[in-house]
Amino acid sequence: MNIAKLPYIFDIQRFSIHDGPGIRTVLFTKACPLKCSWCQNPESQKSKAEVAFYHEDCSNCNKCVETCPNDAIDTISKISNYSACTQCGACIDACENDARRMIGKKMSKEEIITELLKDIDFFKTSNGGITFSGGEPLLHADLLYESIKDLKKHDIHINIETCGYFNFDSVSKLLPYVDLIYFDIKHLNSSTHKKFTGQGNEIILRNFIKLNEVFENIEVRVPLIPGVNDSEEHIKSLGGYLTEKGYDSIHLLPYHSMGNSKAIRIDHKAELFKAKIYTKEEINKIKSLFSKYNLNAIIHD
Repeated sequence: MNIAKLPYIFDIQRFSIHDGPGIRTVLFTKACPLKCSWCQNPESQKSKAEVAFYHEDCSNCNKCVETCPNDAIDTISKISNYSACTQCGACIDACENDARRMIGKKMSKEEIITELLKDIDFFKTSNGGITFSGGEPLLHADLLYESIKDLKKHDIHINIETCGYFNFDSVSKLLPYVDLIYFDIKHLNSSTHKKFTGQGNEIILRNFIKLNEVFENIEVRVPLIPGVNDSEEHIKSLGGYLTEKGYDSIHLLPYHSMGNSKAIRIDHKAELFKAKIYTKEEINKIKSLFSKYNLNAIIHD
C-alpha cells in the first residue's frame, strides 16, 4: 500500500480488559468523522500527526522556540501557534524533557502485524485478542482488511470499535474476518446528535440496521453524557429501540473529563466540555431504567 495512503496510528495499548473479551491489545487510528464535544481521545479526531505540548514537563529552556523554523512557538508560554506549525518535529528533537511529543505515526501492514503479534501468548491464555479503535478505524477499511486477514491466520479474536459513521460497502468485505463489533449509539435524535457531534445520525442508524442484517455479534455502547443523552425520555426511547432489535444488553461508558487535558495539549484554544461526574446512585438509577426493557446495563468505569 502507498505510504501516503496509510493512516496515522496514535497509540497501541496493551493489556486492555475493557475493549472486548480477555486480555487485548488495542490499536488506535487517527481520523474521525465525528467531533464529539466530550471526546475522550481528541487527539484521534484529525487525520494527520500533531505535536502535543505537556506543559508540566517544560523547563522553560527555550530550545523549542529557538529550533522552530516557523516561529510557531511563543517565547513566554511555549504554546504553539497551530496554524503555523507544520509538524516537522524539530521542537520535539530539541526538547530534553519530553515536553513535546508527536501524536501519530504511519505504520505499514507489516509493521502493524509484527507489533500486534508480540502479545499473542496473552491472547491465547486469556481468550483475548486485538481491538481496532480510534478515531474511526473503519475509515481505513483497506488497511484493516489486509491486516485482519493475516491476523486471522493466527486464530486471533478481532473486535472493532466504531462510531457507526462509515461507508458500508467498503466495510462489508471485512465482516467475514471480524468476531465482534462494538457499535456506538450516542443519541437517537438526529438534531441533538448533530449539535454535540457535528453530524446527524442517519448514516449511523442506517449502518446499524444493515449490520444487524448480516453480522450477528454486535454489542451496543453508549457514552453516557450528562445533559446530552441521559434523560429518562431518551433512555426509554433507546431501551425500546434496542429491545425491538432483539438486544438484551448495553454497554454504558459514563462521562469523565480526562479528554479535556488531552485537548489542551494539542490545541490550547480547544473548547472544553464541562459536565458533572456521575455518582454511583445516578448510575444505578440509569441501569434500573434500562432493566425495565430487559437490558443488562454493563458499566465501563
